[in-house]
Amino acid sequence: MQTTICENLTMRHSLHAEGFGIRLRPVRMDDAAFIVWLRNLAHVLGRVGDSATDLTRQQAWLNSYFTREGDYYFIVETLGGIPVGTHAIYDANGTSAEHGRLIMRPEVPAVMPCLVNAFDLAFGPMGFTELRGTVVSTNQEVLSLHRKLGCRRIKIEPGGRVIGSKVVDMVHFVLLPEDWAKARERLLPLARQAEREVLQLEQTQEQNLRRSK
Repeated sequence: MQTTICENLTMRHSLHAEGFGIRLRPVRMDDAAFIVWLRNLAHVLGRVGDSATDLTRQQAWLNSYFTREGDYYFIVETLGGIPVGTHAIYDANGTSAEHGRLIMRPEVPAVMPCLVNAFDLAFGPMGFTELRGTVVSTNQEVLSLHRKLGCRRIKIEPGGRVIGSKVVDMVHFVLLPEDWAKARERLLPLARQAEREVLQLEQTQEQNLRRSK
């Protein structure tokens, strides 16, 4: 994985990470339409909070985000620049932060490459010693993923969030550097397999684009 930290006067948050066929880069205002499209996919609706459901609201949310400290929102894209998802490390408090806003296009197997990059970044250059996570109690797939990542469940918060018009419980997790180091070794083969699939998907998409011209 390659990580860079640069100073950019036009963008407060400028962390990048790259590896396993994908890149994490800072979100830009021109990503708003993609984020709205992503958050309105069928497999996402009702499973994520902190959401703006139309372009105007998403742009307003991003304007607010660009002024916040301790919030690092990433677009996940292929090495060829095709956006495939989002992820964030936010609510930083000293050496503790939360991770979330993880949403991927369902046909792109980039979740594991994204998380390996993000957690290496968090526990490396960013200097965090604890990553917190909250998951909707009905989202069994993401609950299972957190256990696979080495996260420890610390509590269940009854009625912790309202998503749409539904009140849902929230499950709280914490990930420590030593737990991530152990889990990372087990997950690297999955990240490498996903890298091959991401690259193949990107090549197929490029071929289809050339044929359509």
